[in-house]
Amino acid sequence: MSEIGQMGAVTIRRHAARPHRIRGRHRASWAAELAPLIDGTQRRYTAVVGSAVAGASLIAAAGTTGLPTADPDPTVAAAVADIATIAQESSQPQSPAERPSLGPAPVTEPTGPVGPVGPGTVEAASEDRIERRDSPIAPQPAQIEWRPILDDITITSLFGPRWGRNHNGIDFAAAIGTPVYAAHSGIVRHAGWESGFGNLVVIDHGDGVQTYYAHNSALVVTEGRWVEAGEHIADAGNTGFSLGPHVHFEVHVDGAPVEPLGYLETVGLTLG
Repeated sequence: MSEIGQMGAVTIRRHAARPHRIRGRHRASWAAELAPLIDGTQRRYTAVVGSAVAGASLIAAAGTTGLPTADPDPTVAAAVADIATIAQESSQPQSPAERPSLGPAPVTEPTGPVGPVGPGTVEAASEDRIERRDSPIAPQPAQIEWRPILDDITITSLFGPRWGRNHNGIDFAAAIGTPVYAAHSGIVRHAGWESGFGNLVVIDHGDGVQTYYAHNSALVVTEGRWVEAGEHIADAGNTGFSLGPHVHFEVHVDGAPVEPLGYLETVGLTLG
């Protein structure tokens, strides 16, 4: 035999011997992997997936290694038959009792428009629920905290220097007997005669704020009494150091007089 023939023979013998060893090893591995499926230790759906993978492996091995067309091993044939039976059973419709319970289906609300909103619709029910949850108390009208001290406001003199001294308030024209009202709620700290102020009412509103009402002809409130904003506290007059009937009004903050019109604007009341 030539060198080429010998090399070919050697190559043929090696090639012929190798598939038997490979086939035997693969048969043992497949049988070991399929045994748990046959014994029922794996889940049904895992068996179906495993059978597909095993079948694909057999086809690939047969195409690459040139397996002979002899009858399959009885062990492998039995395993494949069992797998086919499991796959067929898994494809059959199950009764409600046999189906696994996955719990109640999640409830989702629509995220887009589903039609006009009206009684009985999902949107109407949601809006009603939100309104009840977010509005447990009906809204109340805003309370009016500062009120004009007269029904008719006419300013005759402003805050600032006058006659060589500072005029610490503003003057309002008012006939004798015109009702004077509390600008804000508080406690009456003074109600009586006070030198140049004549008949004077002083109301303490808290936080260091007090208001003065001077030159009155008569007083309606007494010291220590609580009064509400807009309550009648005195009647306008011409008492004390006064050149005619009017109401002198001052605002004191922490014991010092401040410009009344500017302060009243900061609390939401504009006069003149």
